[in-house]
Amino acid sequence: MWLNNVKNKINAADLLKKTSYLKSCYLFLILLLASPITVSLENSGLNPQDFAIVNGERISLQEFETAYQAGVRKRFYHGKIPKEKLDAFKQEVSQTLIDRLLLIKEARRQNIQADEKEVESQLAQYKSRYQDKSFWQQHKDSVISGLTAALSGESILRNFEKQVKDIPLPSGQEAQSFYQKNKPLFTTPEKTRVSLILLKVSPASPASVWAAAKEEADDIIKRIKNGVDFAELARIHSGDASAASGGDMGFVHQGMLAKPAQDAINRLKVGEISQAVMLLRGVAIFRLEENQVATLNEFENVQERAQKLLQREKAKYAWNDLIERLRSQASIEINTAAISAENKT
Repeated sequence: MWLNNVKNKINAADLLKKTSYLKSCYLFLILLLASPITVSLENSGLNPQDFAIVNGERISLQEFETAYQAGVRKRFYHGKIPKEKLDAFKQEVSQTLIDRLLLIKEARRQNIQADEKEVESQLAQYKSRYQDKSFWQQHKDSVISGLTAALSGESILRNFEKQVKDIPLPSGQEAQSFYQKNKPLFTTPEKTRVSLILLKVSPASPASVWAAAKEEADDIIKRIKNGVDFAELARIHSGDASAASGGDMGFVHQGMLAKPAQDAINRLKVGEISQAVMLLRGVAIFRLEENQVATLNEFENVQERAQKLLQREKAKYAWNDLIERLRSQASIEINTAAISAENKT
């Protein structure tokens, strides 16, 4: 409703099309999503310029297009959306607009108030940033009025979400039940301590350079097997940061290293060294120092974490449940032809 009083019929799309500085202002786009352009209808029925009618209030097709274009520019490379993702993305934008409208109406019904100091601070930032722009100067009163209402709406939504998600810390008994059902969340994963000698080679180097590094690595392996200290050779030859520690990389988890490196380590027993391994950064030699198997932590040691995880899960459920309830109770008509139209980006 906040743009209905803008003079000269300036709307959200006009603000974006006529001013390059507002095109780059993502916060402004978020505010548009938070406060859709709506007009009360006495008699329901979609018009060609409508995107949807939600509980008797109209969201304009132009509002959908503004939100859609903003989302495409933010998420997809060069603003080009793959065809196979087009329909799903339009459905996502559609649902976001509808949910935002439902949530802000419910928040106002529950008399949730905006943080006026926060709104004033944000508005001051806009004034400072754009006060010298000609468009701002020409339409100052209407733009400030619109921004104030939009910022207030966004603040109301944040406060509403905070209130809904304000879930008491679960009891120890609840947390223990959660722990029993979600043991992987409280398991320290398997990890290995590894040492490394890396003979660095630029990826752009010719094959002869890589061959020479491989030959040097094979020679180092022979020296280690003949009794020369791995750590000493790491300090002398390795180009990795771990060289100062004798090649000791500390503990690493599965997936932290490149696949060729991880595969080589997986074949080792404690104390063994690998063959030369070709990596993007050069030729590597690994030694497996220690293995630690995955361990389930005792509940007493993770109770606080279990309570906080369960609290977060309950808060997320409460918010999603509210949205689902509002959807189920809403009367929604959507201009399906609009959201199934060809991508114009």
